[in-house]
Amino acid sequence: MPHVQISWVAGRSAEQKRKIAERVTQTLVEDGRAKLENIQVTFHDLPATDYAEAGVMVADQKRTP
Repeated sequence: MPHVQISWVAGRSAEQKRKIAERVTQTLVEDGRAKLENIQVTFHDLPATDYAEAGVMVADQKRTP
């Protein structure tokens, strides 16, 4: 049973997440030969104060997700 967890800085809309979940799921069905009903996708939204890139907190980078 494939489970995909996406961790990122919070700020995406429900519609954006819906589209991403659909595309990830479709890719696993087509290329990974997974059964649609077995695929799980979860989103782990993190505050910018809890996520760093290249050693710099995203909150300090002054950018949007």
